[in-house]
Amino acid sequence: MRPWISVWAGPEQVSNAIGAKKFSEFLFVNGDILGFLEAMSVFRAPVTRTLVAINVAAYILMLLALWGNGAQAESIFSTFALVPSMFWNQAAIWQPLTSMFMHGGHIHILFNMITIWSLGSVVEHRVGPGKFTALYFISGFSGAALILLASIWELPGAESYRPVVGASGALFGLIAALVVFYPNARVLLFFVFPMKVRTLAIGVIIVSIFLQLMQWGLVGDESSGVFGTLASLPISHLGHLGGFFGGLLFVWLAIAPSKEERMDPGPAMGGGFRMGTRRTGPSHTTGPEEQVLRMMQELMRQRQSGATGPGPAPGERRTVKEINPIQDSERFDEPPSNKPERGESDSGSAPGSGRLYYDPASGRFFFK
Repeated sequence: MRPWISVWAGPEQVSNAIGAKKFSEFLFVNGDILGFLEAMSVFRAPVTRTLVAINVAAYILMLLALWGNGAQAESIFSTFALVPSMFWNQAAIWQPLTSMFMHGGHIHILFNMITIWSLGSVVEHRVGPGKFTALYFISGFSGAALILLASIWELPGAESYRPVVGASGALFGLIAALVVFYPNARVLLFFVFPMKVRTLAIGVIIVSIFLQLMQWGLVGDESSGVFGTLASLPISHLGHLGGFFGGLLFVWLAIAPSKEERMDPGPAMGGGFRMGTRRTGPSHTTGPEEQVLRMMQELMRQRQSGATGPGPAPGERRTVKEINPIQDSERFDEPPSNKPERGESDSGSAPGSGRLYYDPASGRFFFK
């Protein structure tokens, strides 16, 4: 468990005060990806989970079909992967869809699913399940469309018979959505190097364009250097580029056509999160919501600077710091077993009053 997501006041209780979207946004834009994924155990992302499950199931079915019969690989890939020559000559119009749920190996599907699981959860919470579903498939189809167009142009190295598989086009559409909503949020490149979403996206797009030009033989030489090695790999950079720009256009034109519907890339904690910033809808962050958000931001600063430290030594009295009064105890109820009857409170005070406490030793909130 992350230190401040506790059994006393877990993600669900805190979310009830500030809203599930604000809570997940706070975790993500402050670089706490692990904390965000842990919060997903409470705040479901149904479409993201369903898409990951379908991809994994399709991959397992493919492995079972090829078990002991590798000769069927060509038939399976020519039927369900995106093969431009078959799409144009044999009207295989299902391939742009089926190819999105096929993968070429264990590393391929593992990397795609981890990325879709983490980034998809953020985007789905931001735009909602319906718009997220549309974004995912429009991005995937945009990547397929660019591949098909390149096969018509017959550019060097753009073999129309080469099968293309993977959900990378849809994945790049999710990255485009993050650029729009959280440009300054920090993510980990290769799960190691921290950088802003906007910086990551710009770098990835530039590299993808350059590698695609190398694959076409228009620049550089595939026979030497790091970029030459990368360009020689069987990666469809066109699918990535098509997915990114298709997703970007869909977000800007259909999901968030106005500035008020986009996240303000404020300076708070180096991310695109600013308290009081207007999000989709008329609500604002005020009162208890703003107080809780301020507590969470302060706690994040302490965690990043190592101020929270270890717990107290055996026999040492734990200091509990009162943070602020909360006027709506119904939104911060303790577990049902400890919840007083309606009309009463633990201290005998009037209903509807109470305080949210923070334990600096463990970094946990609890209501009392």
